[in-house]
Amino acid sequence: MRRSLVAVVALVAVGACRNDWRTDMWFQPSIRPEDDPRPEPEHSVPLGAGPAYDSRDDTEALVNPVQPTPERLAHARALFLGRCAPCHGKEGHGGGPVSKFFPPAPDLAYQTVKQRTDGFIWGTITFGGKAMPPNREGLSAVDRWELVEYVRTIQRGEAPKP
Repeated sequence: MRRSLVAVVALVAVGACRNDWRTDMWFQPSIRPEDDPRPEPEHSVPLGAGPAYDSRDDTEALVNPVQPTPERLAHARALFLGRCAPCHGKEGHGGGPVSKFFPPAPDLAYQTVKQRTDGFIWGTITFGGKAMPPNREGLSAVDRWELVEYVRTIQRGEAPKP
């Protein structure tokens, strides 16, 4: 009888030795990448937040705040060659190497593209278009405005040839 009582007490004691009671950082619960973040409190605004746009249609009335300079246009050209040329071609008139596998990107000097506002082009770079993916990742708002100005130089025929 005494042995069975000792065995039961030992079994209960061993069961109580789990590590789920620990409170140090190693054993704390974690949020997995697929878990949703907590909802934002009602009427809250993130620090440093600017106006929120949901699509390129919301940006149509924006005006380009960046003044073109030779340095900015050179930077925009480098961005264009790295980001846009695969679809729109090195000169911006379509026919980039990606056009062999996907719907061809339009010539940026088309009349319909020329008639778009700077804000709409900025929104298209930011949010994408019908067949164009969004390109805001890794580009600041100023970078995207510089790209808009570079598109305008392509439309005026002033862009340097590669």
